[in-house]
Amino acid sequence: MKRKTVTILAAALALVVSTGVLAAAASYDSSTNPIVTLNYLTNNFKKEILEAVDQRIDAKIASIRETLENTAPTQPVQQPEPEPVVQTQPDPTPAAVPSAAYEVVQLSAGDALYAGGSCEVILRAGEAYCIAPDPTQGLADTTNGYEIYNGQALTKNHNCLIPRADGRGILAVTETVFIMVRGEYSIVKG
Repeated sequence: MKRKTVTILAAALALVVSTGVLAAAASYDSSTNPIVTLNYLTNNFKKEILEAVDQRIDAKIASIRETLENTAPTQPVQQPEPEPVVQTQPDPTPAAVPSAAYEVVQLSAGDALYAGGSCEVILRAGEAYCIAPDPTQGLADTTNGYEIYNGQALTKNHNCLIPRADGRGILAVTETVFIMVRGEYSIVKG
């Protein structure tokens, strides 16, 4: 009989303990648990972050729209057109037809060759000086990479570039000057 009583008491005790454990498990709140579960991250936290980001983006867009609506449209500033440089030159001979090859041209003392835009010149014989109406621009010596300004001598066998038809050219100084020219040009006899 003692055995039966001990067994009944043990079963009753086990029933009470298991009921208490089940009651504690049912009332457990995981939000106070410092361990974060994957389920919480994917179902709750991700949604909260995305909603917060969407709210911030919407607020920025609304702020930008308000700024644009409150800003009066401005008229673009009109830049004055630069006045073209007018050159007074004697009546030149007709311009040569531009070619992909260099053309050998002979000049006499006092003759001037004016570029018609994108003209290359190579001094082969004699002496010639740069003609440039703007003191800050001249001929580009592409062989050595420097600028030849108004009144400076050209170096023999150096490729010189005259970028546009704005009165730049070369002036023959010696009795006979031979140059090679590629591009548009005109010659004024001196």
